[in-house]
Order: sequence, then structure tokens, then C-alpha cells
Amino acid sequence: METNILIIAFASFFGAAFLKGLTGLGFMSICLPLISSFIDITVAIPLVIIPSLSSNVIVIAQARRTRESLRRFWPLYLSALPGLYVGVSVLHQSGNSVAKAVLGVMSIAYSLYLLLNVNITVGNKYERFLNVPVGIVNGFLNGLTGTQVIPMLPYLISLELHRDLLIGAINIGFTISTLTLLALLGKFDFLSLDIIGISVAGIIPVSLGIYLGGKLRYHISESRFRIAVLIILLIIGINLILNR
Repeated sequence: METNILIIAFASFFGAAFLKGLTGLGFMSICLPLISSFIDITVAIPLVIIPSLSSNVIVIAQARRTRESLRRFWPLYLSALPGLYVGVSVLHQSGNSVAKAVLGVMSIAYSLYLLLNVNITVGNKYERFLNVPVGIVNGFLNGLTGTQVIPMLPYLISLELHRDLLIGAINIGFTISTLTLLALLGKFDFLSLDIIGISVAGIIPVSLGIYLGGKLRYHISESRFRIAVLIILLIIGINLILNR
């Protein structure tokens, strides 16, 4: 793999992980749009997937109420699997341009959702009807773009879950989807030994970035920096649409 791609990949890994540690924003939500601005998304997704998986596993190991999350949201998790297959199939057929445009739209939506502090509440009585459609849509968008936050993150937040249950539910969903996506990327020939090697090595700058970002969090205005990062992510999303 070319040296410039290696530099872009490791710089993106470290930068996104540092911002995750500093602001609490999702690693994949920052890293994937950033790295896709420089290289094809069909290469970016498999590069980012293993460092992202490692960060999810760490959070799950520390999370509480994991069993409750599985028992309550298993329809959400399972329904994402066929959506993932369809999404990766579309990525395989349509290539870079369509996926980059959709990723750009999702980055903009994610940024605006957090910047505007959108507050939507869904009653628990609707949960059993919404788990499956939300899972299917989330799986499809995850397979096509590599990102996992829309619509699952806003949906789970709208249920007004206890913080521990919310963290567990989100990261279990992300981990199951990421493992499935990894298998599907192999099936559709998006993986190579070079990409796997770089992705595994990326765990090092990701761990370092999260550690340093967490250390710096207590010495700056986290809220202002978070807003600045979301505005940058918004601009990156627009750039992905315009330059796909």
C-alpha cells in the first residue's frame, strides 16, 4: 500500500481517537468521514473497522446492564443483519461515489442532531414496533457507508434509557454490526492482507489518541471544543457530497 495512504490512515486514526477522548464523540463518526475525504470509501471502511471494533469491545467490557440490553433490544440487533448484507451489496455494485454522498449526508445529519440538541421522546409502548425497522435501516446504512449512528443512536436516546443501559445498548449494537460487517467485507472482496495489517496496527494510535484526549479533556472547555469538532464534521460532510 502506498506511503501516503499509510500516513493518512494513521493520522486519521490518531486524530479521531484523540477527539473521541477529548469530546466523547464516536470514533467511527469522526474517522470515517475524515479518511474518506482523501481515499476511496471502499478502502476507508475496512481500514477503520478493526480499530473501531476494539474501542467498542473496551466500552462493553466496562459497561453495566449488558444482559438487560441484549434481552430488551435483540430484535433491533438481529434486524440489522439483513440490512447490512443489502448495504454492502449496494456498495459493491455502486462503488465509491454513491456511498460517499450518503456518508456526507449522514455526517451532516449527525452533526446537526448534536449541535441543535434535538430532543425527541418515543414512548416505550412503540419500542417493539420500531426496533425492527430501525435495525434494518441502520444495518443498510452501516453496510453502505460504514457508519452506525443513524438512526440507531437518536432512536435509543429518544427512549430515555438509564445512562448505563444506553451505553450498553449502543455499543452492543455497534459491536454486533461491526463483526458482521467485517465478515461481509471479506465475502465481497473488500479485505486484503495489507488492509487487515494496517487496520490491526491502527489499534496503537487509536489507544494513544484516546488516552491523550482524555488527559487533555480536563484542561480545556470541552463543550466549546465539541461544537468546533461538530462544525468541522459538518463541513467534511458537505465536502464529501460535493467532491464524491
